[in-house]
Amino acid sequence: MQNLSNLCMGCMSETGNEQVCSVCGFDSNTYNEAGALPLRTLLAGRYAVGKAVSVTGEGFNYIGFDTVTESVVKIAEYFPAGLCGRNADGSVEIKGDTAYVYNEGIIRFIELNKKLGALANVSALYRVIDIFEVNKTAYAITEYQPGISLKEFLIRNGGLLTWDQVRPLFLPLMNSLKTLHENGIVHGGISVDTLFVGRDGKVRIADFLIPAARNARSQMTSQLYPGFAAVEQYRGEDITPATDIYGFAATMFRTLTGNTPPDSKLRLESDNLSFPRSIAEKMPRSVLVAMANALQVEATDRTPTMAEFKNDLQAAESYVNDGSGKPKKAQATKGSNKKYTLFAALATAVLLAIIGIIVYFSFFSGSDEDVSSAPSLPTNSVESYHTIDASSTPEKQQSTPDFSGKTLPELIDEYGDWYEFEVVKKEYNSKIERGKICAQSVQIGTVTKKGTKVQLTVSLGNAEVKIPKSLSGMTKDQALIELLKLGFEYNNIEFMEKMGDTQTKEQVVIETAPAMGEKVSPDERITVYYNTNILQEQTSSEEDLDW
Repeated sequence: MQNLSNLCMGCMSETGNEQVCSVCGFDSNTYNEAGALPLRTLLAGRYAVGKAVSVTGEGFNYIGFDTVTESVVKIAEYFPAGLCGRNADGSVEIKGDTAYVYNEGIIRFIELNKKLGALANVSALYRVIDIFEVNKTAYAITEYQPGISLKEFLIRNGGLLTWDQVRPLFLPLMNSLKTLHENGIVHGGISVDTLFVGRDGKVRIADFLIPAARNARSQMTSQLYPGFAAVEQYRGEDITPATDIYGFAATMFRTLTGNTPPDSKLRLESDNLSFPRSIAEKMPRSVLVAMANALQVEATDRTPTMAEFKNDLQAAESYVNDGSGKPKKAQATKGSNKKYTLFAALATAVLLAIIGIIVYFSFFSGSDEDVSSAPSLPTNSVESYHTIDASSTPEKQQSTPDFSGKTLPELIDEYGDWYEFEVVKKEYNSKIERGKICAQSVQIGTVTKKGTKVQLTVSLGNAEVKIPKSLSGMTKDQALIELLKLGFEYNNIEFMEKMGDTQTKEQVVIETAPAMGEKVSPDERITVYYNTNILQEQTSSEEDLDW
């Protein structure tokens, strides 16, 4: 068993008995906040409690260490503020007459985490490892994946992203949320604070809480995010998939514009939500329509399902053909007869664009018709226009494209509405980059119907890769990224301190085992040694000394 006294309780790295961790800066003399479990508390004889990284209306979230698998984990403790207190032995004491609410919450906590545990294959979730009751409360143990919140990610990337950058990040996430909703799970707190970007580039959903902790009028302290929480959460109404749709759309709005939407309560009184024109002009019009429908204040006017929201985002056109020969704007949801303030800043640009199209067709057709009359569309071109009612058209077919060279998230994003993809095999392939598709069960060009299942083979890259000599002199983070690009598994990369022969200004890589330049399997474990022989800067006077 790992000696817990040598572990940093802030990140679970080995500290070598140093008081301040060189990895995360956590001071070993620090204590967890009042009410939280003490550092190094052992739960279920297995899980060591570390730093309390956050507190919600539902309880505490800790970083932890699994002494059996010797791996870092996340620990969620049911400890609703105001309903209970902590005894000296770590057990929980229920306050006053709150026993019913407290015990009902435990039942919901266990049910929620059991449901999440059954969805281990959903890529956007942190895998639930264990659920147990002890200390008169309940705990859920989930896997730990290094990453940063979307809020921090945006700060580091200029504050906002373009639609082309948002699309591959968010659209695969919508499939995961759709699966959650189909299994009776509504998050209720989707925001830039609860979506996390991992080192592997995946976006994951964190901080699942029981519904009472997402309701402003429950007896629990609610965890709501202003600008991202839907109005029904403030009213004390039930949360539904439409609640997540609002939060997800608000998160997209923040990511695309750099601004958090106005609070939904304020929008009831005065709704002035709008896209900046400079951003809106660069986005597909179908995306603006989809966002407008998803951000309707009232849940009854909002896009009702994640599948519909995704379809609206991906719509190629915003017109349907009603048989009259003239294009008309499609109604995306039953609430689309309302005024969409989201388009307020774009109205002039859209109007000019439409007039421009009409003038273009009128001029080149040589017609003397009034420009207010739209050109007729040939009846055989109906399928080239987006239609909401798919049942009114014949069943379509599609020729199967070549999926090789794409990643699974890219395929789901681009073809997920037509094909059902399943990865059945992984193999080394020197011609296809690691993580990308190298074989498919349905031959290229085969005509298929919607819902066709396609089995995929994913490339593991080269069977042998050369450890680059360029790692020498890199920082730990730079070396890690380089090795991950080559296909080495994160868990197989170990960093260790070593006193180098020469002094350097910072901790940089000095050697590896196997050595740099050698060819190895990407599945092999690699140790990276970084220099601890750091050049100490000389102070010019006593005044510069930090006493």
